[in-house]
Amino acid sequence: MPAADLTAGPTARLLRLPPVRRLAAACVALAVVVWALLLVQWSLVTAVVVGVVEGRATPGSAAGLLAGALAAWVGRAGVVGLRDLLAARASSRVRRDARRDLALALLRLGPEGAEGERAGELVTTATEGVAKLDGVVARFVPGAVTAAVVPPLVAAAVLVLDPGAGGLLVLGGGLVLVFLWLVGTRAARSSREQWETLGRLGALLVDTVGVLPVLVSTGRARGSVRWLADIGERYRAATMRVLRTAFLSGFVLEFGATLCTALVAVTVGVRLFEGQLPFATALLVLLLTPEFFAPLRALGADHHAALEGRPAAERLFALLDRAGPAAGGRPVAPGVPAVAWDAVVLRRDGRAVLDGFDLALPPGSRTALVGPSGAGKTSAVRLLLGFGDPDAGAVLVDGVPMTELDRDAWRARVAYVPERPWLLPGTVAENVRLGRPDATDGEVATALERAGAHFVARLPRGVDTPLGEDAARLSGGERLRIALARAFVKDAALVVLDEPTAQLDAGTEADVLAALDDLARGRTLLTVTHREAPLALHDRVVTVAAPDRPRAAA
Repeated sequence: MPAADLTAGPTARLLRLPPVRRLAAACVALAVVVWALLLVQWSLVTAVVVGVVEGRATPGSAAGLLAGALAAWVGRAGVVGLRDLLAARASSRVRRDARRDLALALLRLGPEGAEGERAGELVTTATEGVAKLDGVVARFVPGAVTAAVVPPLVAAAVLVLDPGAGGLLVLGGGLVLVFLWLVGTRAARSSREQWETLGRLGALLVDTVGVLPVLVSTGRARGSVRWLADIGERYRAATMRVLRTAFLSGFVLEFGATLCTALVAVTVGVRLFEGQLPFATALLVLLLTPEFFAPLRALGADHHAALEGRPAAERLFALLDRAGPAAGGRPVAPGVPAVAWDAVVLRRDGRAVLDGFDLALPPGSRTALVGPSGAGKTSAVRLLLGFGDPDAGAVLVDGVPMTELDRDAWRARVAYVPERPWLLPGTVAENVRLGRPDATDGEVATALERAGAHFVARLPRGVDTPLGEDAARLSGGERLRIALARAFVKDAALVVLDEPTAQLDAGTEADVLAALDDLARGRTLLTVTHREAPLALHDRVVTVAAPDRPRAAA
């Protein structure tokens, strides 16, 4: 994709963000200051050299001029440092906001909206992809602004001093930009290929690690190593193509800038020798010529950094723009709700997952959903949680369609315990407080006690013990008890359980069912299960048939 495309599409959207726009405005002002300081610096240096050549300068008189030139040089360095600091801060804000917005977008989409996305690609986008935005914000923006401001001003100054040399600078600068555009066309394709390969590598790695025990037990681990090696080799080759293009671009820009500088030096030297140009003017023109090309040469490297960020920006904004469920603003009525699915139809990939599904959950009722896999039980639960909208019919809460409700407020009234609860690497207390962040230490302890999580007392630091990555030190029953404690501390009006005892032995299952009976008191309970033991807790059992069969009730 040509270099000009950096000003269109997702990159342009990134450049329109408020922190980036403020950065660009600051860079314009700082670039003008840099131009003024470099004029002062080289004018003072020219005055010293001319004074020495003509015999008019003494050590005392030249000291002041040299000090002024040194001060201008230090000032330039300080201004450039300030520009880079502002760029780093703007980039940090943009990347922080991008990760936050991406997390909120994925939460808004829910499981249905993120269906088909591979976890590895999402992780790559949220980590490496967002990190690549730094090349656009922290490097391309200040570099492009400097290249757009300083060289034209330097060329204008040279045109005033020597129109001939100024014309050569304008012509040479145009040629350098053409070279940059030509090489950028190839670099954009290589950068896109590198990003796509990195996404596939991340997705394959996460998928492989997730099923590694199965691969080892079935003797397929060596095959997975070959898959990873093949994708890794493709990524290496794509990266080398990007580097090769970057080196080629740098060579072309350096060669073009050096050639144009030499051309200006030759023409200025000839006219100086022939007496057509004063020595002071010729020297100042020669000193200013490298300053004209310096921002353009730096723009080549900054441009490649921006090209690496473009595919990441496209992927990021595609996820942010994905439409989620319709957002309503109607408040949720207090108290234990009455919930109902009214003739709900839900299709996925042209197939009916739910077809005319009807079910009512009166306040305080206990309902178990049973039925074969693929009958739509989990899909019905996702609609209840507000993760998606039915294609026809409605999910009603106290008679109000879910599409009209404030979904965040509704989810705050629901406690959901999945089959395999996800636990953060933080402490036990922090995981319990996910149910209600403002819960006190006493409330956390009470919730753990009611959930039967007595094992917490045996942990090295009790409730302050970090669980580590995915709480690998805990058994399935212990994980479930912490999830139940989370539900207890939330004190929700509706409790939804998905296969709560699927991973437990008979003894542990009995203890967990006792905790679930306590949790369900005074609340509406909905349980999805394939096991017989949990059914005793419920007032009724609803059998959910496949969409092509009649729906059966209790």
